[in-house]
Amino acid sequence: MKKLSLILCGGLAIATSLISCNKSEDKAGATTAVSTTGATIEGKKVVFVNTDSLLTNYQFYKDAQKEFENKGYRLQVDLGQRERSLQTEGAAIQQRAQAMTQAELQAADMMLRKKAGELQQYSQQKQAQLAQEQAKKQEELYSNIREYIKKHNAENKYEFVLGYSSNGGGILYADNAVDVTKQIIEGLNKEYAEKKGAAKK
Repeated sequence: MKKLSLILCGGLAIATSLISCNKSEDKAGATTAVSTTGATIEGKKVVFVNTDSLLTNYQFYKDAQKEFENKGYRLQVDLGQRERSLQTEGAAIQQRAQAMTQAELQAADMMLRKKAGELQQYSQQKQAQLAQEQAKKQEELYSNIREYIKKHNAENKYEFVLGYSSNGGGILYADNAVDVTKQIIEGLNKEYAEKKGAAKK
């Protein structure tokens, strides 16, 4: 899950550095002004979203994280049980080894090797399946954010919505006056709660 968080956090900076909508027709002002509706730089409105806060507070992400932690734990338990079962089988064969013929020992060894190979294949298959599910959920996360920002931007007409992270990235400084993170989080959570509620009906 830490790996997923890092991937999501890195991708969010890209996902939020989008939205170049409805360019302002009035591009005469070349001065820089800051207001609660965003910074105007040479006639362009620019705001940013703190991607760290977005991940921490977006309920969809928190639910997805919990879901994959549970799935990862269940997979570990399942693989552990299968491995212990194979070890028990191997120990039982060792106990009977002296009473077995060479041919029986070779057959038992081949059977154990085959089962060990099958277990390894099963483990790889399940982990790949989990990784695919995570990638799909990650794309859904990006899609939710992109689509919500597009809708949010229909009212505000920002030309750039930048992704800012305290852990680094392309933006080295961001003025809090142009931080729209809270509004984006509130809107995303409201939309997600509505979708979640509709899905339960």
